Amino acid sequence: GFTYAEYARRGFGELVGVASLSVLLLKGLSVATKKESAANRCIFSGLSAGLVALVLVMLVSAFQRLSLYESAYGFTRLRTYSHIFMIWLALYMLAYLAMEFLQRQNQFINFTLLAIAGFGLTLGLLGVDPFIVRKNIERSVQGEPFDAGYLAGLSSDAVPVMAEFFSGKYLSADLREGVGAALVCFQYMQESQPLDERPWQSFHLADRAALSALESLSQELTQYEINAEEWPLVVTSPRGMWFPCQGFLEWD
Repeated sequence: GFTYAEYARRGFGELVGVASLSVLLLKGLSVATKKESAANRCIFSGLSAGLVALVLVMLVSAFQRLSLYESAYGFTRLRTYSHIFMIWLALYMLAYLAMEFLQRQNQFINFTLLAIAGFGLTLGLLGVDPFIVRKNIERSVQGEPFDAGYLAGLSSDAVPVMAEFFSGKYLSADLREGVGAALVCFQYMQESQPLDERPWQSFHLADRAALSALESLSQELTQYEINAEEWPLVVTSPRGMWFPCQGFLEWD
C-alpha cells in the first residue's frame, strides 16, 4: 500500500526519531545512573550496546528502503544527503558506544561536533552534483528512464561530467542525445546571467570549468533546438527526440 517515496520517507523519519530519542535516553541515563562498581558499569554498557544495536537495525532498514527508491527513480540531492547522513549516523552511534565502554563520556560534545563536521566535509569531497550525474547516467545505461531536465537543473559542477559522458563512445545514441539536451537546457537556464558575463565577485572555478566544457561542445550543441513558447521548455535533438527541461525528479 506504500509508494516508493512513502516507504523510504517513513523509514528515514522513523530512523531519525528513534536515533534522536535513543541518544538523549542514553546520555540522560549515563548522567543520572550511579555506576559505583565494575559490574554496574558492565551491565549499563551492555544494555546501551543492545539499544544501539536495535537502532542500527533500523538504520540498515532505512538504508535499504532508500536504495530501493533510488534504484527505481534515480538519485537526487535530497536522497544523496540522506544516504550520507545515515552513514555518519551509524558511525556516530558506534562512536558513542565506544565512549561508553571506554568511560570517555566527557568527549560526547567533541564527537558530536566531529560527526557534524564530517558530514559536511563528506558532501564537499564527494561532489554531490557530479555524483548524481554519474549515478543517473549509469542507471540509464542499464535501461532505466533518463531525466535530462533534472540534470539540467544542477549546478555548474555537473556540467563537466555531463560533457565527459556526451563526448564518450559507450553511450547509446538516444542516451547521448539526452545528455546533450540536458546541457542545452542548462545553457538556456543561464541566459539571464551567462557564465561568461558574470561580475568578478561571482567568479567560481566550477563556472569556469562548465563554460570551458560547453565551449568545447558548442558546435554539436547548436544542432539542438529549444522551444521556449511552451511550458515546460522542450529541447529537440538532432534526431528529432524531445526532452523536457523540467525534471520529474524535482517534484519528488
